[in-house]
Amino acid sequence: MPALNKFINNKRLHHKLMDKNLAANLIRHEYIVTGSTKAKRAQAKVEQFLAKALYTEKNNTSGESTAQRVAANHRFNFLQRADRLEIGSKVIEQLTKRYPERAHGFTRIIKLEPRLGEDKAPMSVLELVDSEYEVFFWFTAKVVARLELQGLALDELTQHNVNKLTKFRQDGENKFRAAVEEAKVAFFKVNPETGAVESEEIKENLKNLPREQSYQNGSLLMSKKFKTMPRPAQKEIKELPKSPFLKD
Repeated sequence: MPALNKFINNKRLHHKLMDKNLAANLIRHEYIVTGSTKAKRAQAKVEQFLAKALYTEKNNTSGESTAQRVAANHRFNFLQRADRLEIGSKVIEQLTKRYPERAHGFTRIIKLEPRLGEDKAPMSVLELVDSEYEVFFWFTAKVVARLELQGLALDELTQHNVNKLTKFRQDGENKFRAAVEEAKVAFFKVNPETGAVESEEIKENLKNLPREQSYQNGSLLMSKKFKTMPRPAQKEIKELPKSPFLKD
């Protein structure tokens, strides 16, 4: 009968290979769609790997070639041998320029609807921030485009998201502005020449204004008003009763 340690070691090896494959595919494609559990597990490994690899690479001032720098940086040993040169080259040539001021926070998890099928497993998108394929970037651009077409100012939460998306992105404000204009054309059928919505159905849909209190002279933190009862005032205790366990 095989020993129990053999099964534990096989499971541990499988987890290590899974983390390496998810990290390599995330850096290669800049986003992956996977189960929520795998995404949370991979996020911690990718964050740790990128933080150490970028820190080591930023302190490397040698004029060696990319292949030599990949071989010299022992942090890339986390990846499988077949992926080290490809992924290491992208980290050195692209991610070091994209994240010159970031020491952490390289990834983001966005929850999706459950997977179709029998298991209904929760799904998520694990993506690199400040990339051209960032799901959250285009989602926020669509929200801003809708608010502008409705003639409303940005609420506190949307403005906070816009600031986060443009803070460390190179030429972030201009890129986000271009994404908003593209979202108006793609999602709301806006004519680029006239700036008017051409679809009557979308015009009717834009009449549905947000229900947050921030658009009604309130704060976003007070978006939901629940009926509350004031807490009753506490009675003053002049003298605590004597404990029966104390001896006279």
